[in-house]
Amino acid sequence: MTRASGVAYRKIAEVLRGRIADGTYPAGVRLPGEHELSREFAVARDTVRRALRVLQDEGLITVVTGLGRFVQSVPADSVRPTYERIAADLRALIENGSLSVGSVLPSEARLCERYGVARLTARRALEQLEAAGLVECVHGRGRFVLPRRP
Repeated sequence: MTRASGVAYRKIAEVLRGRIADGTYPAGVRLPGEHELSREFAVARDTVRRALRVLQDEGLITVVTGLGRFVQSVPADSVRPTYERIAADLRALIENGSLSVGSVLPSEARLCERYGVARLTARRALEQLEAAGLVECVHGRGRFVLPRRP
């Protein structure tokens, strides 16, 4: 696997996850085939297969042998954008004290490794926490947990 395909399948999975979340691909609908998706995203079929495997592992789609891949009926929370799920995980760590005031948050690179996401997704999660006033970015040093506001 090349570095580019390693990033590409995550991006494709995120796009497809978004389409499931916004109803473009509602529950019960057959997803486009590997060949069609590989043309759409201009990648090899193996890259598309990896993206689809991610969605299958997340329970968002199911494979029906000989018929294709179908969108599962899933709770809305499980198809929210990945960056929101990552931000929610980090928020929980802050709220339960696992990440105390002044603690440094995991870097974008570490979040990419842990969640198997693109750097932009990790950055968006951290920016969401900054916007909520939970963390502060110190250029060149990282993001740190702030004291809770009353």
